[in-house]
Formats: sequence, structure tokens, C-alpha cells
Amino acid sequence: MKKIIYPLLSVMLIACGDFNDINLNPDTPTMVTPDFLATRVILNTTDSPASKWLFGDSWLMKSTGFTEHMEWYMYNKFERGNYDAYAYLIDTKKMVELVRADQGMAENKKQAYEALDYFMQALVFYNATMAMGDVPCSEALKGESEGIVSPQYDTQEEVFGIILKNLQKSSELFGSASAFDGDFIYNGNPVKWQRATNSFMLRVLNMLSKKQTVAGIDVRNLFEKTAASPLIESEADSYQRTYDAGKSSQWYPFYHEKQNFWPYPVFTSFFVNMLKDLQDYRLFYFAEPAKALTADMSSFDAYSGVNPVLEYGQIQAEFAAGKHSTINKRYHRMPQGEPVKFIAYTETQFILAEAALRGWKIPGSAKEHYEKGVRAAMKFTAEHTPEAYRHGRTIDDAYIDGYLKGKAAFNETEGLKQIMIQKYIASFVQLPFNSYYDYRRTGYPKLPLDPATNMNEIKTQYPVRWMYPENEYERNKENVENAIKRQFNGTDTPNDVMWLLK
Repeated sequence: MKKIIYPLLSVMLIACGDFNDINLNPDTPTMVTPDFLATRVILNTTDSPASKWLFGDSWLMKSTGFTEHMEWYMYNKFERGNYDAYAYLIDTKKMVELVRADQGMAENKKQAYEALDYFMQALVFYNATMAMGDVPCSEALKGESEGIVSPQYDTQEEVFGIILKNLQKSSELFGSASAFDGDFIYNGNPVKWQRATNSFMLRVLNMLSKKQTVAGIDVRNLFEKTAASPLIESEADSYQRTYDAGKSSQWYPFYHEKQNFWPYPVFTSFFVNMLKDLQDYRLFYFAEPAKALTADMSSFDAYSGVNPVLEYGQIQAEFAAGKHSTINKRYHRMPQGEPVKFIAYTETQFILAEAALRGWKIPGSAKEHYEKGVRAAMKFTAEHTPEAYRHGRTIDDAYIDGYLKGKAAFNETEGLKQIMIQKYIASFVQLPFNSYYDYRRTGYPKLPLDPATNMNEIKTQYPVRWMYPENEYERNKENVENAIKRQFNGTDTPNDVMWLLK
């Protein structure tokens, strides 16, 4: 056998040549580049779970329930937040280091990457502080550069000050930058990025609207200045992830070939009755007729929702009997689905409407911005719902005109409630947890609550924050405990009131 094996090995070694060359995957980058890191952070910040969790905030906001088994958000139970997204900023930090070291790259292109870094910092810190309160910020991400592996927690006011300054820097840099590589959302267009950045700034400032100043920044003055700056001009230019039916890696997260949870969502009576009361055709585009109801699919009477505060066993039983509507099949039978938005034109219009209602100086009236928001939201839903999934109803300009003259007609005395309801409807499977933060801030829409089934520790209210991550008590104990003592007198519960809400 030896006489056979050795010659064969010799031939193989000669034929194979350098194993280092052979082991290289031609589809995998062999060196990290700024555009690669830009792509990765944009992918991460527009990622949606390909699972039941795509509907997670709709359980909390009582537009849908889930019938496979009980989910805690359905009964208002919060656990712990996390800092997982901070890892995204390691990529942007390295991205900036690479562009600064690249002597051949034009300065205005470098500015685009730096602007993207500031934007991403603001986005990640915003999501963290909105969820938990005080968070690491000024000392975060300095483990490698300065050896700070246990960062201090900044006060929430300080965090918002850093967020706003980062967004101002980002907008300024995008304003003079050239196109950059690695961006699949705006194709590297700095003008569109600047508009998205300014629109996000309005969201942040709107959340701070009850504060006169934040870290020395005049909230109203900066809002009015930003409202007069370039903003997202259409829903097509929202900061959003679009999906592609032609590529399995880019299918919509809830497409049935990506997950097995599609049979289990059920609409609630809170959401269905809201849409029925407004004679809102989006009900036909969001939902399927209930199996046990005999009305024609184009009739509002064919749709029903389960009472979201019932005991879970009763919710399951009623759904199993076919009494209530599940989600429209387009959500799990169309591989391209609909774009998932994270900063949206509709949202920006509702923010402007709310600011106008407060008397702040903005380009249009509350009514004008409210109607722009409603119109854009309806057109978005219509555009991404093929006729086969519309159940015989058509949302077009004529319908929207009539809708805005009916029960949805803007009434300034009920303006805030109307704005929040329309923003809530438009956020269905969009803008994750943004409606919850609006509810926490304004009390609208008035969500149903039953102390008997409410799993929050305070039975008469919804929770107001997520607790700090468990691993912070292990690796950053002193700093997290100082933050808890400073904010909440030493307790860390879902009902402790953060600075933003005081």
C-alpha cells in the first residue's frame, strides 16, 4: 500500500500548491474596509427578528396577541434590557480610524463616514437610555483605547445632551460630505442621510418636549431650528430596510419559509374596534376575516379581535374557535413583505403636528402635518398590499380625502389624542417600541388594563422601564449600583421613574 499512497500524496501536494491560497474563501473579505464596516452597522441597526418577536411591541401596545403560548409583553411584564447594540459602535469607531488613516481618501468622503459614526452613536445611546434611564455613554467603548472596561453611567440628561450634540455634528458633516460606499439604504447619498439625521433629531427633541433645557441646550429652540432644516421628504426616503423576493437571504422577516410562528398572531378588540370606529380600510389590509364570522370579507363585520386583558387560556380558546382575526396573509406569504421603518416620514409629520399643537414655530399647521402623516401612512400600506390581499377594499386618494373629513377629521381640542392614535396605527409592525414611548409620555392611546391579569408589580399601571442587565452587576457592579442609587434610591424595577418622565 505504501508504494501506492506515497505517489498519490506527491501528486496531490504538487497539484494543490500553496494551501494558504486554497483555503481562502473568495466570497469573504480578507481585510476590513470602511465600506464593509458601514454596511455591517447599517445592517445591524435595521435588523428585525425573523421570528414571533417581529410582533413583540404590538403585544405590549395591545394591537395583537399571540396564541402559541403566553408572552409576558401581552400582560405588561418587563425584564431586563441589554447593551448588545454598543458592539455596533466598535465597528463605526474602527471605520473612522481607517478613513482617517487613508491618505488617498478625499476629505469630504471621510466626513461622510464620520457623520455616519455620530449618527450611529446617537441612535444606539438613544435606544439604551429610553429603555433604562442612565447608561454608560461618555466612557463607553474606551476599553481598547483607554483601558476603561467598567464605564461610569452618565445621567440621562447628560446622555441626551451627547445624543443631541452627536446629531448636530452628524447633520453638519453630512451637509458638506460627498457620497460614500457601503450604504444600501440611501446609496451613500449624504443629502438623504442629513434629512434622516434631522428627522431623528426631531424625534429625540419631541421626547424631551416637557423639558425647557437639556444639558444646556434649549429644546424648543433647537426643535424649531431643526424643523426648518432639510427633513425626510417622503416615505420612500425613510430610514428603513427593504426586502427582496428574489434573494432568500433578503426575504421579509415573517415570511413563512423563515419562521413557523405565522399561524399564531391574533388581533385585539382594542385595535380592531379602533379601526372600525374610524371606518379605516387599513383593517382589511392588516387582518384576515375571522373564520367563525359569516359576513363578506369586505365588510367590517367579518373582522373581530380578542379582548387583550382576558386570561390567557380564554384568549387561546376563543382564537381556536375561529372567533377572531389573524394577521393578513401578506405578512407571511409575500417574501418581499413591506419595508420595515426605523425613522419614518409619517412619524416626522406627526411629530411636527404635535409641535404645532404646542404652539412651537414650524413650517405648517398641526392640521396640515397631521393630514400629511395620515395620507402617507395610508399610501404606504396600500402600496405594499397587492389587490389579492385587500379583501375587496381600495385605499386611494378619494378614500383618504373622505377619511380625513369623517371621524378622523382633525379637531384641535382632541388634537394630541388624534395624532397619537394615527401615529399608533401607522406604527403597526413598524418603528419598534416607538408607540410605547409615546404612550409612556402622553398616555395615548389609552391602553386597556385589568389589574387581575396585569403582571406588572404595580397592578394599576404599565411598566415604565426595563431593568439593567444582570451581567452589569457582575462586571460593572459599582457603577450600575451608583446609577441606581442616584436615580431610584437603590431600587432597579420596571416602575422606577427615570429623569425623562419627571
